[in-house]
Amino acid sequence: MSLPSGCGVCGKKDGALRCSGCKVMMYCGVEHQKAHHREHKSACTAIRGCRVAMEKEEQVVRELQGDIFTNGIRNVWLTSETRLYMLSRASLSNEMATIRNVESLQAQLDILMEDLQLCRGDNTGSRYAIPGVMIRLHQDQECYDFLKWWATAGQNHDYDWDNNTLPYLDIKNANPLEPLDVFCDGLINLPHRVAVTLVKVKVLQVIFTEMGPRDGSTARMLGPRSDYSTIAKNPNIANCDDKWLEIVKLKGQIRTLYEAVHKMNSHFWPALVNPGEPLRANVLIFAVGSVEEMQLALRLTYEAWNEAPGAIAVIKMAIEGKL
Repeated sequence: MSLPSGCGVCGKKDGALRCSGCKVMMYCGVEHQKAHHREHKSACTAIRGCRVAMEKEEQVVRELQGDIFTNGIRNVWLTSETRLYMLSRASLSNEMATIRNVESLQAQLDILMEDLQLCRGDNTGSRYAIPGVMIRLHQDQECYDFLKWWATAGQNHDYDWDNNTLPYLDIKNANPLEPLDVFCDGLINLPHRVAVTLVKVKVLQVIFTEMGPRDGSTARMLGPRSDYSTIAKNPNIANCDDKWLEIVKLKGQIRTLYEAVHKMNSHFWPALVNPGEPLRANVLIFAVGSVEEMQLALRLTYEAWNEAPGAIAVIKMAIEGKL
């Protein structure tokens, strides 16, 4: 399903302006803004409050001796003031998630990616949320590149997180058809392993779409690609000679990732196909393999799965041993 964009009432994009309160809801004019006021008021007030708090904390940081924003950012997690600022950014991003449109998602992604520039070591956990947001925006290639960097360079124990001269998130246009080794070995976190599974499902859909109408349960479930995905431009997909062979390989990779996720947290896949209460849980701490870890991963990735046609149905097939 496509995320709405443009005016929150009619969807018009030309000439639409941002709400001055939340700055993520769009309106084509005053009439539609007034018509949407009751529905939008609560989210707008919460987002505006978080934005004001973040701007206040940012001003405190800017007034610190040796302004870190102009004199070179190393790690904005060094003092109580900078930590409060980073936490206020996280609160703003979380509140933006209550507005389900393209503009809000892009604003969330901008904040989260900037978090990683402010603090490469990512003390606030922005890297866990980013893949789900990227996938919802159909930035599947960017998501795969992001996931691969954290699965490779991001796992290097000798990497100096405070050295801004080192390459950072520099993987571009990686091959989404390549073997899974880096995603199944090492200490890959649950949200990332779940996200790479979804990317592989979306790659499968891209290849099915390029082949045209096909029989087969998986092809029917995924259907034609309804929204543009940046991963469709990857030359390894575009220049693939034997698409049937790649489909067979992709199905095998999805099964392997399914098993890897299940081994890591046996609660996740059942919750994905029947989410209910876990989606509403507010998780602060968790242990690997726990229900709480599942709840966090589900909150960060469920909408991406739900918005990708047929993706959850593919997991149901894996659960039933039919993929």
